[in-house]
This record gives sequence, C-alpha cells and structure tokens, in this order.
Amino acid sequence: MASFSSDSIGYHETNDKEVTVKLPDLFHSFLKDPPVLNPHYEEIGKESEKWLSRFCSLAPAMQKKIKKCDFSYFVAIAAPYAPATKFRIMCDWGNWVFPFDDMFDDGNLRNEPEKSKHIMASFLQPFNGDQPRDDERMRIVEAHDDLAKRMFFACLPGVKRRYIHTMQLYVLGVLAHVCDHGAIENTSFEKMMELRRDSIGAAPLYHLIEYAHDLEIPDEVFEYPVIEELGNLGADIVFITNDIVSYRKEETEGIPDNIVATCRLDGMSAQQAFDTVGTLLEEQFKRWDIAEASVPIWGEPVNSHVKKYIDGIKAVVRANLYWSFRTDRYMGQDPEEVRRTGLITVLEHPPYLNKKT
Repeated sequence: MASFSSDSIGYHETNDKEVTVKLPDLFHSFLKDPPVLNPHYEEIGKESEKWLSRFCSLAPAMQKKIKKCDFSYFVAIAAPYAPATKFRIMCDWGNWVFPFDDMFDDGNLRNEPEKSKHIMASFLQPFNGDQPRDDERMRIVEAHDDLAKRMFFACLPGVKRRYIHTMQLYVLGVLAHVCDHGAIENTSFEKMMELRRDSIGAAPLYHLIEYAHDLEIPDEVFEYPVIEELGNLGADIVFITNDIVSYRKEETEGIPDNIVATCRLDGMSAQQAFDTVGTLLEEQFKRWDIAEASVPIWGEPVNSHVKKYIDGIKAVVRANLYWSFRTDRYMGQDPEEVRRTGLITVLEHPPYLNKKT
C-alpha cells in the first residue's frame, strides 16, 4: 500500500508501483451543503428497480448490480421535492440509464460503432414520429419508451420538447464516444469537454426535474445564453468530477477515456494530472458564480421558477458527487475515509501509457 506524508503535497512510490495522490477539493462552492433527500426515496426506489427487472427480464447478476448501484439515491438528491408519482418516473429513468449507458461505456458495445448506431437509431424512432417494430428493438430501449410515455402524458409541451432535444444530444454524444474512443488520447481538453458534455447525460435530468417539480418556464427563457451556459457548466462539473472519482476504476480496466488520463498521456505525473484537472474544475465553479449572478430578472412568477430550475442544475451536480462517495463503485469499500483524507492510490505507470504512439 502507498504511504502519504502530511508534509508533502505529492506522492511516494510503492514497491507494487502504486502511488498515493491527493484529490482536488470536490466538495466546493454550492456542493458544501449536505443534500436533501426525497422522502419517497426508499419505497419508490425499490419499486423502480423491480419494474426495470421485470420489464427487461434482467438476469439476477444485473438485478444485483442495479440494486447495489442505488441510482434512486442519486435521483432523491436531484429531485428532493418531487411528488411520489413523478419521482417514480425519475427513478425509472435513473435505473434505466445505468445499464443502458454501460453497454456503450464499458460493455459489449464499446467497440461496436455500427451496432451502436443501429441501436440508437431504434431508440430515437419514437422521437422522430416513427412507429417502431417491436421485433427489432431491445427491451432496454422499450423500457425508455414506457417511462417517456408516462412522463409525456403529464408534462408541458416545452418540457417534452426540451427533454427530447437533450436526449437526442445524449445519443449523439454516446455515439461520438463509441466511435472516437480509440483516438481519445489525442483529444484536447476543449474537444473532450464538448464530447462529454452531451454523453454524460446531465441535461435530460434538468428537464426531468423541470417536469417533476412542476416548473412553468416560458420557452424564451431558454433562449438566453446565460441559461444555456449554466446548463453546460453543470454538465461540465459533473463530467470533470466523475472523471476524477472514476479514474481509479477506469485505470484498472485499461480505459483512457478520462480527462485525468488525458493529462497523464500528455506526460504529467499522477499528482500533476489530478492537480491540473482540479484547477480546471475550480475554473468551472468561478464561471458558474459569474453566470448565476448575471441571470436576468423577468418578474414573478417566472423568476422563482427559473431559480428553482437553476437549483435543479445544482442538485444534479450535488447528486453526482454525493452518490459517488456513497457507493463503492469508485471509492472502494471505505468511501467515507477517502472523503475524509482526500487520498486514493493509483498506478504509477498505468498500462494505457504503454499504448501511446
């Protein structure tokens, strides 16, 4: 095991070629505040897991994985004030997106761009007004049809339109990730942020919260650049934070599609890479503060609904962070200790560095 000295901001080499690194301050700015949980979390979270398992006839191993993931906890932070019926749809989305996204992220479709394109075309059919053929579609795709139908039955036209648009961007982002991951090591920060902003899947959650919290925001509000900027910044903070906390897991899997790995491929040590990404994260928080302070005044009740929408973006960012430190998916068996110390061990020379051309 690596050792860490309190009088050093760096790391020490170990015999097994691991090093200990100090993580950036992730509980920063508005993320310092502890989350508020939706009171329906435990009951409806279990119902949602059972729904997905039945609908998709999931194998016991996948059922166990979804239960362990506990994405309903994420949703309970993202939408703390949603009533039971709408919270259920959000939980269904959260439990659905986990296995769906994993197919393309580190699953059997990660290196199958043509198959991925076919599945995503099938996924988008209902959005495009096409009548899908049941025998050509995966059950995980039809599960989204089911939850979206329930959502659309009770949401405003603008919310539906915005949700569909962000889901289309998500699909394109995931496909770009699948098609480009082989060349990700040559990707700049700016290009990676553009790719990951959509594929991280944060933006659809904004409009699920807009639906679940009964917000009524005129369409023209979303035409203001500052509202778009806040949405982008929220997604950027989510993906940067996610890359920091998931780096160790992805490193062991040989996955270099991570902004920390991009820094390492550029010649940085492990600590330098985390420090660089931490600085990038801090810059996003500064941009957030400036953007939030410049939100226009529309008058009531629009302003109060816009504020709740912006709070919803913050809640998604907060949910991602607190969920990441609750699960052992990223932080191992003692995530609270990692949070307390800010220390993790990573490989001094991960295998993906040997593949650099």
